[in-house]
Amino acid sequence: MISFLSFLAPFTPFLATLLLLILLFEQISYLRKKRNVPGPNMVLPFFGNSISLVREPTKFWEIQADLASSLGFSVNYIIGRFILFIRNTELSHLIFANVRPDAFLLVGHPFGKKLFGEHNLIYMFGQDHKDLRRQIAPNFTPRALSTYTALQQIIILQHLKSWERLSSESRGKPIPLRLLARDMNLETSQTVFVGRYLSNEARAQFKDDYNLFNTGLMKLPFDLPGFAFRNARLAVERLTETLTDCAAQSKKRMFQGDEPSCLIDFWMQETLSL
Repeated sequence: MISFLSFLAPFTPFLATLLLLILLFEQISYLRKKRNVPGPNMVLPFFGNSISLVREPTKFWEIQADLASSLGFSVNYIIGRFILFIRNTELSHLIFANVRPDAFLLVGHPFGKKLFGEHNLIYMFGQDHKDLRRQIAPNFTPRALSTYTALQQIIILQHLKSWERLSSESRGKPIPLRLLARDMNLETSQTVFVGRYLSNEARAQFKDDYNLFNTGLMKLPFDLPGFAFRNARLAVERLTETLTDCAAQSKKRMFQGDEPSCLIDFWMQETLSL
C-alpha cells in the first residue's frame, strides 16, 4: 500500500489539476445550459442539489416552483442531469403533446426506469405512445367517468363520516389530516382502477408497497439491500404482480359479458372487442 502511494505521489498535482478541470467543466456546462433561466447559479459537482432534494423534498420543489413563477419554468442539476421544471400549464401541454424521441425526455426520477419500468407510458415516443393513448381512450367516456364518480362519492362519504367520528372522540383536539387524506385517496384510486379485484389482504399490501415506492422516490438511488430505493423497486415488482392478477380476473369477467364496474373493466372490454 505504501509503495503504491509512493508511486502516485509524483502524479498527485496532475491528478488534482485534472479533477479541478473536470469540476470546472461540469460547472461551465451547467451555466451554459442554464443561461438566464431562473435556477441555482452554483451546484455541487455531480450531486447537484440532490442532497437538499432528499433532506427536504417539499421545500425543494416549493423553491423550484417559486423560481419558475416569472417565466413558467426553471432549471436545476441533480445527479449529473440538467433538469427543467415546468410550472406553466400551456407550456406543459406543448411538451406532453410532443412525443418525438429527439424532443424533451420526461425523467420522473433520475433512475426512474428502474422504478417505473422501461416500457412505461412516460418513456414511450412516437407511434407507440399514440397507439397506447388511443387504446386507453375508452376508459374516459361519459359512461366510464360516471361509474368512477359514483365509486368516488361512496368512498369519500365513508371517509368523511369516519373523520367526523374521530373529531368527536378527540374532544376538540386538532386531528392531522395528511395521512387520513392519503388513505382516502389511496382507497379511491384502488377502487376506481381495479374495483372488486383487490382482496382486503391485497389492499393492505398495496398500501404498504405504495408507501415504500413513494419513500424510494425521495431517497438516493442506491440499489442495495436495506436501502429505500431497493425497497421501492421490489415494491413495484409486487404491485405489478398484484395488478396483473387483477387484469386476469377482469378479463375473465368481461369475457363472460359482465358489465364494467371499474377502469380496468372498461379497458379490458375494449381490448377484447378488438
